[in-house]
Amino acid sequence: MRKMTDISSCLRRVAAVVAISLLSATTAHCVESLPSDNPKYQVVKRIYDNIAKAFGDGRQPPRLVVVPKGTPERMIVAWSMSGSEDVGITGTLGDAQEGYIAVEEQVLDLFARSEVDPEGAVAFIVGHELAHFYLRHGWAGDFGNSFASLDMGKKMLKAASYDDVIRRETEADYFGGFYGYLAGYDTMGSAPRTIDLLYAQYQLPDKIANYPARLERKAIAERAGTNLRKLIPVFEGANRLLLLGKYQESARLYDYLARVFPSREMFNNAGVAHALQALRLFRPGTLSFCYPFEFDAETRLHVKGWKAKGIDLDAPQRTALLRQAAEAFDKALQRDRDYAVAKVNLAAVDALLGDDDTAIVLANQAMELAKKQGEQPTLANALVVRGIAYAAGGNRERALVDFAAAGNSGSRLAALNLAQLGGEKPAPAAEPEQREASAPDEEVIAGLSARSPFLKDKDAAPFTLQGSGAAEPPMTLYFRSGAGWDRTLTLVGTRLSSVVATAKGYAGKSARGVAIGDPLPFMLEKYGPAAALVPARQVTWHLYPKKGLAFAVDPDQKVAGWLVYSAE
Repeated sequence: MRKMTDISSCLRRVAAVVAISLLSATTAHCVESLPSDNPKYQVVKRIYDNIAKAFGDGRQPPRLVVVPKGTPERMIVAWSMSGSEDVGITGTLGDAQEGYIAVEEQVLDLFARSEVDPEGAVAFIVGHELAHFYLRHGWAGDFGNSFASLDMGKKMLKAASYDDVIRRETEADYFGGFYGYLAGYDTMGSAPRTIDLLYAQYQLPDKIANYPARLERKAIAERAGTNLRKLIPVFEGANRLLLLGKYQESARLYDYLARVFPSREMFNNAGVAHALQALRLFRPGTLSFCYPFEFDAETRLHVKGWKAKGIDLDAPQRTALLRQAAEAFDKALQRDRDYAVAKVNLAAVDALLGDDDTAIVLANQAMELAKKQGEQPTLANALVVRGIAYAAGGNRERALVDFAAAGNSGSRLAALNLAQLGGEKPAPAAEPEQREASAPDEEVIAGLSARSPFLKDKDAAPFTLQGSGAAEPPMTLYFRSGAGWDRTLTLVGTRLSSVVATAKGYAGKSARGVAIGDPLPFMLEKYGPAAALVPARQVTWHLYPKKGLAFAVDPDQKVAGWLVYSAE
């Protein structure tokens, strides 16, 4: 990942506007753009794409427009327009009906010559506008009240209540900041200074009709930043507990997060955690197939007499967990009916509950969505679930076809299920962690191992969830961070889990010489095949439980980071 200074140096190198040829404007408010090969456009597009990907919405994001300096008909700072507006886009950007999000070129120059973090500042305004789009705010593309000077904008501001404007701006800062963080940018840390710079540069009045005053607008961003600083450690803690197989604890955190940050992803993650915990309550040998949210299915099929030690294999409790998972997936779909991943997960839960007909219907819907959205892994998972439902209903031929089709997409689960359906023993996986015994090296990050003493001070304020008896003891989470690393400590009753992870900018190497950016084959050469693969939104985790180590690998098959852990 590029350093934050890259955007600044890039923008300073491109001091002059590149001459471009654009078609003549055909409407009163056509919007020109720098061409896609312009360095400034590419800088913004990289940030834009990263944040849009972090949102993870099935919808195609609007087109990006970077408005050249000197454009006579322009708005202010950054704005979004839905495709229904009578606004044209000239040049190579295509049909105006698709809608767009625009950022002014001179904003980039302002950030490049200021002390603000340029990437964080661009991510703040881009994330804000993308949030307007993904939250379906419609016309509300109004960073800095960008369209206030237009007749259209005046009418819209007059029609919208002040409370509506405040709500939309707050939501856009909050959601844009969170997904900007997921994409790797310090969005909210840059926000207050960015707002001051923009008001000064554009000489915006402190008071604008039906819009928050500058100090209030800045306070909105600061409140969003404060809330996100409390939310993010809990989110990271939930993710890491899920990775460590602490499904019940992870579900509790996701359930809490879904109440305070009710996004489709939070509900989906909560559902996955509940479903995984339910899978542990099936008696050995009763599950013949592998489900898309099941991380260790291959191990379960290969290990004779597989069982979950210390777990009460209680059918009512298992059913209750599956119904909790289904409810969470339903809530995710209420927020985005086109969320294909949640439909696949809900179909898998219905199959586990024995409702094969509903599972098939949901899998069919998920397949259509996945095809439309180009989500090949989700399409393969939908085929797997439909195949399981067909097999449970006695339609072996249809199940074979679905498993084979999913297998053609590279799904390992499909190959396992195909072998199970044919009564074959699944092909053994590559021996995991084959070099474990020959290299007793200790893994540390920034000099910290998972067992290093945890320093509790004012910078490691705890987050606590109260319990409800012996079955659900109090849960306390501590979080610390430094240059290129962070650490999470979770205490549930008397059980302790500790994780140290690399963060953006970490320049160190693992004990065997792996660094961020190294190719996957190099990591595998050093550590051998992982014991389990855990898919996440933007990476796939390669787990090495014997070493308490997990590597994150991005879609380009490069190491994106790693963590070391210990869990009781």
